[in-house]
Amino acid sequence: MIRLIISDCDGVLTNGDLYYGPEGEVLKIFNVKDGTAIKDIMSSGIIFGIVSGRSSKALAFRAKELNLDFCLMGIENKAEAVRDLVSAHGLSKENVLYVGDDVNDCSARDEVGMFCAVHDADKAVKKMADVILKTKGGAGVFKEILNRIL
Repeated sequence: MIRLIISDCDGVLTNGDLYYGPEGEVLKIFNVKDGTAIKDIMSSGIIFGIVSGRSSKALAFRAKELNLDFCLMGIENKAEAVRDLVSAHGLSKENVLYVGDDVNDCSARDEVGMFCAVHDADKAVKKMADVILKTKGGAGVFKEILNRIL
């Protein structure tokens, strides 16, 4: 039974494109379908949060807007971060689902029970994934997870 979902941000909650404003600020486009699905997931009692390699004010704002359980940014070692989250919530890895898209997500594979790759993920991520989603990053990934997996 899945009790914790951990997601990467860029390439999962967004399409992976980065837009820079005139002051150098990073702009990201988030899909409203993901927001609705994440709220539904959390209202069912599942812990939900983000572990991202990049730090971003846009992500911090989106995480606060959705009232996520956690949003860890600037994480170089995702395996360690995931292991710490699983332990902090008193869960076993079988209770954890991770969604990623790029090679920096691969280290989290052995720390979770279900590892999902978005449809347009890197080949290395798809090769180790338990589930390859039909949805591309930024196109409502968590709507698919809600309907298909949960």
